[in-house]
Order: sequence, then C-alpha cells, then structure tokens
Amino acid sequence: MNNFSFYDDVEALEKYLNLPKGALNNIPIYARKPAVDAIIKVKEMEKASLFRPGLYYIVLVDLCSNTAFNAKYGDKEGDVRTQWFHTAVIESIGEIALRNYVAFSKTIGDASLIIFSSFLDVVEWSDQLTKNLSALSDEYSQRAYEEHDHLDEAEIEALVSAFSLRARRLVHLGEVSFKEAIDPLSLAVSQTFKIEKYFAETDLGCTEAVAQVAKPKLLEAKLGLVENTEVAIPGLSEKVMTYYLKHNVSPTN
Repeated sequence: MNNFSFYDDVEALEKYLNLPKGALNNIPIYARKPAVDAIIKVKEMEKASLFRPGLYYIVLVDLCSNTAFNAKYGDKEGDVRTQWFHTAVIESIGEIALRNYVAFSKTIGDASLIIFSSFLDVVEWSDQLTKNLSALSDEYSQRAYEEHDHLDEAEIEALVSAFSLRARRLVHLGEVSFKEAIDPLSLAVSQTFKIEKYFAETDLGCTEAVAQVAKPKLLEAKLGLVENTEVAIPGLSEKVMTYYLKHNVSPTN
C-alpha cells in the first residue's frame, strides 16, 4: 500500500465518495494518498462493527459559493472544485490521530456528512480540513496559469479567487441509528440539515447541545464559544442558541 501505483487506481475512492468514474484523475497524488488511507481506516472500523446505535457528533460540511462559481465558470470547472473539496474532507480524517471511531457517511452534492464519536476528533478534523483546503487552493492557483493560458492575467486571478476552497461546517449532537452499514437514520441528522443555513462563517459551528457537552474540553482544544443566532430546531419546543467554536477566544464558562 505504500506504492504510489496503488493510489493511481481511484475507482474505489470515487465509488466511496459517490463521484463519477474518472472524476478524481486530476486530484494531486499527495492529496489522493491520504484520502485513500482515510477510506481504508474507516472501512476497517466498519468491519469491526463499531457503528452501533448511540449518541454521536453529527458533522455537516458544505462547500461555500458553489452555485455562484458554477454559474460563472461552468460545470467542468465546478466539478473540479467539488471533487477537490470532497477529497479534502476525507483526506483530513486520514491525517489526524483519531481518539475514537468515525463514519464517513455520504456526499450530498457539494456537502458531506460525517459521524464522529469524539468532540476533540471533530475539532482536529476541522482544523486539518482548513489546512488542506488552503493547500489545494494554492495547487489550483499554480495549475490555473498552465491550463487557462487563453485568459489574461486579470481573468485568471479572478478565477483563482473564486475557486478558493472554503467550507462551512456544523456539528450537532444526538442519537443515531444505522439503517444499513453506516447510513445514519435519526431525528438529529435531519435537524442538522434543517439548521445548516443559519451558519454563514467558516469557523466550526455548533448547537447548544454540543456547547453544553463540550465545555469541559474547550480549554484543552484552545477554543472559545461565540454566539451565532437562535434557531428553531424541529422537535424542540423553543428556540435555542447556536455558536461558533473559535480559536484565540477565551473559553466560555
């Protein structure tokens, strides 16, 4: 598995990410390798039958400005942007030292759903994702000048700026059962999708449920809670506060 020729076969990766065959052929090899390693790691957990009904951290991560980018630059360039995003999402799982098990559940258009068992794993994955998105954005910047030499410099700079990979991410907490394999089925998953639109920033967002449970870990994670907005969550009788988990902010008492 250390032979790079193994990672040139991207068919399994594409199938796992629910992408068309051949879609990831243009992914840089340095990004593809940890992405495949992450899938192998997660599949080993699946084989061990660790994904049982229980309380989980539900993470929804969404690629920013994808509709606007596709409208301006077309589906071909938009597909590259989406594929690189999904690769970074799972690549980041493979690059952290997981404390507990994780399920990469599915891709839904320009979003991904991941189920974590550890709050600190969520935080480290989110930080690693930010780094990987930045690295891939830099990679695209270099490639753009080679592949779009028909554009003038101002047009290429505008393309590179628009391509820049940024992701909104939200973590919720709730009971999850699994319908088939790692396909999660729960009210909490549905709630996560319903409230995702209320998180506009790229910092890790969270619900009140996560904030209360995670408070003892905020100092260790060097995070503070910053209020976002109150939202109505389906199944709850009253609105609840949502937050961003930000570095360089004093942990909330």
